[in-house]
Amino acid sequence: MGRFVVTTFLAALIGILVPLNASAEFGNIRRVFSGTAYTLDEGELTVGIFSPLQYGVIDRVTVATHPILDLLLTPNLAVRFKVVDHPKVAFAISANYQQSFISVMKKNVPGSAAVYTTVSVPFIDAVALSFQTGYSLDIEPIRHGFMYGANIGWLVGQKDLLWLAVQGRYLFGQGAEIPTTIIAYTHAWYQLRLSVGIAIGNFPTQVGLKSSDILKFPVYPIIDVWWLL
Repeated sequence: MGRFVVTTFLAALIGILVPLNASAEFGNIRRVFSGTAYTLDEGELTVGIFSPLQYGVIDRVTVATHPILDLLLTPNLAVRFKVVDHPKVAFAISANYQQSFISVMKKNVPGSAAVYTTVSVPFIDAVALSFQTGYSLDIEPIRHGFMYGANIGWLVGQKDLLWLAVQGRYLFGQGAEIPTTIIAYTHAWYQLRLSVGIAIGNFPTQVGLKSSDILKFPVYPIIDVWWLL
């Protein structure tokens, strides 16, 4: 809990100390990076309380990690490479990895990895439709499958983003998992962003000390504060 408080404080401190820049508002749908084929510009950084830390290595390559999960012995890394960046379409290849080592005494160390493509089609400067598909792997136990997703983002002006997304997986030998639907709204105050919404799907949550003490919730709230630096 103490580490979480420190991480939250540092994120807030960065957002306060870094000078605000009006050009950092959305302005264009191609400046929306979550769930799309678009990447951060070289040297850009996003940092939030719950959202991943993302960094633009070069204009076409963005790397990301969740610092809170890293502190909780769950290393994770995501890389996105924008292959095509055309006014009418963008295409990216992404890879991510996450594995939990919280309980070092457990023989099995669960985790997941994926390699997938994303295609984003901006209809106008304010609306874009994106599609994702690719290979999905569960680690311990080993399970293969593929993931899929689609989302639409709509910029209402330059400061307000409405977001609707559907994400799911199909595991070979087990069939399709319950897909997750996300409805979210984000407002931009210069470099500061506030996101709120709900996720609808199947969210197993441990509520006790035993591994069997798990409840499945159909709805999960989304709220985050983050900065584009």
